[in-house]
This record gives sequence, C-alpha cells and structure tokens, in this order.
Amino acid sequence: MKIKGVSNFSHSGTRSAQEDFLHIDPEKGVFIVADGFGGAGPGLAAAQSVCESIKRFLYRGAKDQDATLPFVLRQYFSLAGNVLFNAVLFANQTLHRSNTGKNVHEKGGASAVAAYLDDDLLAIAHVGCCLAWIFRGDRFAPLVMPRTYGRLTDPVADPISQPDLQAPLMAYGMYPDLEPEISEYRIQEGDWIVLSTDGLLSAQESSVSLNQILSIKQLGLSPGEASQQFLSVIKSLRPVDNLAISLLIF
Repeated sequence: MKIKGVSNFSHSGTRSAQEDFLHIDPEKGVFIVADGFGGAGPGLAAAQSVCESIKRFLYRGAKDQDATLPFVLRQYFSLAGNVLFNAVLFANQTLHRSNTGKNVHEKGGASAVAAYLDDDLLAIAHVGCCLAWIFRGDRFAPLVMPRTYGRLTDPVADPISQPDLQAPLMAYGMYPDLEPEISEYRIQEGDWIVLSTDGLLSAQESSVSLNQILSIKQLGLSPGEASQQFLSVIKSLRPVDNLAISLLIF
C-alpha cells in the first residue's frame, strides 16, 4: 500500500519544554509517536529512546521470522504484528535498563503508539495514553483504547472532556515487563490515519478537531493540499500540553 502524503506537527504547547517525539518513515513503513514524561530532560530522552529502539528493531527485523526468536511469538498475530510486538518489548527493556540506578527525578518514561505497514496490513502497538484514528469514507473511528487513570475511573467518559486524567497506567521504562496492545487492520486506498500524543485533548476546540479533519478529507484535495489544511487546523487548536501528531494519507 503506497502512502501518498504525510504531515507531521510537534509543539510544546504552553509547557516550558517539549517531551513528545515522533519518527515517521513512509519508505520503511514505520510510524511512531511518543509522549515522554519525567521532566524536560528525562521525558524527552525517554520519548526519543522509545522511537529509536522501535525503529532500530523494525529496521533490522522486519519480514524476518527469526527476529522474534529472542523474545516471543504469538500465533494470532501476523509476522508484522509479532515483529512490532517484540520491538516494543525491546524498547521497554532498553529504557528500563537506562533508568536503573537513577533517582526518581532522573528517570523518564513514555507512552507511545507505534505502527508498522506491511503491504496493506497496518500493525499498531499501543502503550499508555497516545491516540490513533482511521478516517474512511465519511466516518472516523479510534484504533486504540488509551490505558489511563481517567479511563479507569470513568470508562464511558469522552477522553477529550477529561484531559487532566490522562496519566498512563502503563508506560515504557517503568518496569521490566510490558504488555502492549497489538491491533491489526487492512488499509484501503483513500484511508487517512492520525497518530497523536494526548496533547490533542488539551487543545482548545479539540472536541471538534476530528470532525474538522474529516471535513478536510471530504474536500477531495490532493495529498499535498490536504496535508497543508490538516496542519492549519492543528496549529489553530493552541494545545496546552505537549503535542506530536502525524497524518498518513493512503
């Protein structure tokens, strides 16, 4: 499946420093958005570490059945899903080792949503509070379910209405074990995928941003024009929290 357009945006919001990070590589089919925490230094370093580790594992192990052997092989995932699953375990182990021996003010952690595209199959690994949606035709739907304190306390609440409760219940770098959620989807030509940190939920007008994105999609613009319109909408939202977001146009 060919990616026709990509649009990325990163902003610190009203925070003093940016702790979110992303790595988007359409040629390799690797897409990662990470939301770091732990302060300006440790948080950003954690987000970068997660992106770099997942990227390195996928670049080395994609399409290679043996790449999963040091870790685990799940029969109910495709090869793409298995390689991505193990990339997440590798990234967590790497960051956890980096945190070992540090005091609480030196440790950094991260949520992340990572995707790997194998032909028309998109495997997504989700840990923590990041977000992902698919826009198809005249509809959109979430692709992941955030594991957050807000979701724990009120699972029926709209996460956009409770941005202050987005603390992740699971994160990279905190413990040696991790259980990412893996989802796999068949992508169709014309689909849009949006990957984002939870900073989108802190933005003014965030409750209408998804509908605005859908409206742009329905205009039938070229990928380049659609990407510019997407960026205009996201920039106008004025996020309070850090934000990193990517639009993938198929």
